[in-house]
Amino acid sequence: MAILSVDDVRAIGTSEMLDTVGEGFDIANLTHPNYRTMFDDWEKWRLTYEGGDKYIDEYLQKFSEREDDEDFEDRKDFTYVPAFAKSAVNEIKNAIFQRIADVTREGGTQSYQDAVKGENGGIDLAGTTMNSFMGTNILPELLTMKKVGVFVDMPQLGGETLQDQMGIRPYMYHYVTENILNWEVSTKDRTRFSKLLLRDMIYTTDEATGLPKDKKFQYRYMWVRGNYVLTQFFNTDSVPIDRFGEEGIDVIVLNLPSIPFVLFEISDSLLKDICNYQIALLNLASSDIAYALFANFPFYVEQFDPRVDNLYRRAAGHTRVGTGEDSVTIVQAGEREDAIAAKNYEIEVGATTGRRIPKGLDMPMYIHPSSEPLRASMAKQDELKKDIRMLCHLALSNLTPKMASAESKDYDERGLEAGLSAIGLELAHGERQIAAFWQQYVDPGQKAPTVNYPQKYSLQSDKDRRDEAKDLLQAARQVPSVLYKREALKQVAAITVGTKVSLETLNTIKNEIENADVVINPEELERDIELGLIDLEAASKAKGYPEGSVDKAKTDHAERVARIAESQAKARGADDLGGIEKTSRDEKMVKDMDEVPAPKTRGEAK
Repeated sequence: MAILSVDDVRAIGTSEMLDTVGEGFDIANLTHPNYRTMFDDWEKWRLTYEGGDKYIDEYLQKFSEREDDEDFEDRKDFTYVPAFAKSAVNEIKNAIFQRIADVTREGGTQSYQDAVKGENGGIDLAGTTMNSFMGTNILPELLTMKKVGVFVDMPQLGGETLQDQMGIRPYMYHYVTENILNWEVSTKDRTRFSKLLLRDMIYTTDEATGLPKDKKFQYRYMWVRGNYVLTQFFNTDSVPIDRFGEEGIDVIVLNLPSIPFVLFEISDSLLKDICNYQIALLNLASSDIAYALFANFPFYVEQFDPRVDNLYRRAAGHTRVGTGEDSVTIVQAGEREDAIAAKNYEIEVGATTGRRIPKGLDMPMYIHPSSEPLRASMAKQDELKKDIRMLCHLALSNLTPKMASAESKDYDERGLEAGLSAIGLELAHGERQIAAFWQQYVDPGQKAPTVNYPQKYSLQSDKDRRDEAKDLLQAARQVPSVLYKREALKQVAAITVGTKVSLETLNTIKNEIENADVVINPEELERDIELGLIDLEAASKAKGYPEGSVDKAKTDHAERVARIAESQAKARGADDLGGIEKTSRDEKMVKDMDEVPAPKTRGEAK
């Protein structure tokens, strides 16, 4: 990377842009038409995912005109954000993130291999691994905002010798979609850019301490001329600035054939159809909290007899006007009389206050507002929560991959797994571009690193997969069809290890199941051997033992029987195998002799 003077830049043929600077040039508003069209949607998507008080300020609405500003502000203070849209997106993010650990990155320079592992500063000079960068920076932005960019940069080389350049290597950082202001796609390669306008956020520092005190924007304009990429920075007033923020033309030249910017993009945001659902859920939840706090008060009532107590007769006051015979009396209701009449109907109620009830009247009671409106609102909220998750999954299943091989398209299944695979393919395509730019910076003559992502993803947990596999195996035992058993075992293999091994390995496992002569589980195989339903040769082949294992097993078994017999013979005092029979015969004779009674004798003769 080098910095050229204005004369050098004009010599390359890039003066047409620089010559027009200052003639009504407003770079801050020089945005792409698609940028202006999508900006409002981007704002809604980001607030829906991030939540917080800003989301409440933007989308919480008044009940009606009868709710004044003070009541609305009070209700806003205790309103919470029902972040179910974020939870649904994170479920998909985690399903992909847990497979990023299986990504393989081979080849390339040693600096690339060290960086993707987080060594020597990592891929962003902050110790971040490539897996962490993709999972925490790229994946959430891609799912919620539809696209995100990554810029592959490299510090300026300090000198011409290897000693001066030692330790200098590329690094990267990402741009959210709101900061990708304008672009022009290359006609030679639709995945590359020939012109690009980006917005950077930088900190301003305090002169005394050198600490950041504020932030401001600056703009980075990049364009391609021949085999060079040129960059010029501008401030918010559209004035060209150098690397240090001072006014002046300072064009940075990269010795690259294309702008080192990678755009990750899927067909649509997962939040597109569920933002309004969460807005409705937000207002429903706020109204329910307000109802529970402000309207859920029981009040005391008791019956009365209107014939005894006439509420419609108003206490009157008498006022005499004039003097002598000309004076008249005017009946007039006074405040004092009204207060006395009202006082008669005031009662004290509470847990420690009693009331006398006339005989024959019903007992007084406390009544409260009906809970049915609150129950109906809560039921509707439950439906919205389920709909949010369902719509997020539908949006996932509708995603289509931009870059996919014929093999992966044939392998992808319908539904959620196909959508997950589309996201994985986009991540793989973008990371391969990053690896290619890295190689162009360091050693453009060598082959770029290879990056391979898993081709199979699933939203199921390990327990869910084990349970599903167990049900398939149980069903296979009940069906006599051999073909059914083979297909069930293939499904079991795909469920249990399909998301953890490569596609080639999984296909090898399925081919082994297809070519197996006997499809049966080990417990049934052992029982069939005991019953004599299968020969040892077929059983050995069914269990995957090497050819000739049965003959070797017979030989080993015969030798083992001989050793046992010899040991037993020696234990009984015999010298050879025949000693066992001899010893047994002698023992039997001794035993028989002991059992025969002694013969009777008459003794010696006299």
